[in-house]
Amino acid sequence: SARVSSGPWLSLSYVKGVFTRLAAGIKAIEDGVKAKTGNDQAFMSHPDLGCITCCPSNLGTGMRGSVHILVPKLIAKMGLSGIDKLCRERNCQARGSSGEHSEVVDRIDISNWRRLGFPEHELVQDMIHTANFLAQLEDECE
Repeated sequence: SARVSSGPWLSLSYVKGVFTRLAAGIKAIEDGVKAKTGNDQAFMSHPDLGCITCCPSNLGTGMRGSVHILVPKLIAKMGLSGIDKLCRERNCQARGSSGEHSEVVDRIDISNWRRLGFPEHELVQDMIHTANFLAQLEDECE
């Protein structure tokens, strides 16, 4: 089954828990950098574009949220390119479970591909809706 964990399909509360832990980790790093450097700001940022990161595609929220989903029947039926097409229609992308350009066996990585000009909650919601959509398709596969 394409279900995430032992509960229902991917839920906002599950993603919120992951995001909360991530935010706490980033805050700890930020506090450490500020303490070590004596600067008021640990990361470069722009008031409109958000955090400045290594990859220009990550300007804005700087966030790429992803989830691995087990969809072996869907992979066999459509292949990664077919699944990626469905994901792109929902503002997400599909990758191999070990990252971009990696081999696809029985699971894929679903993530938001929009980064600029969108609030984080919208990007996470795109990922949740897409993962649940693919889980439903997997469950419907014969």
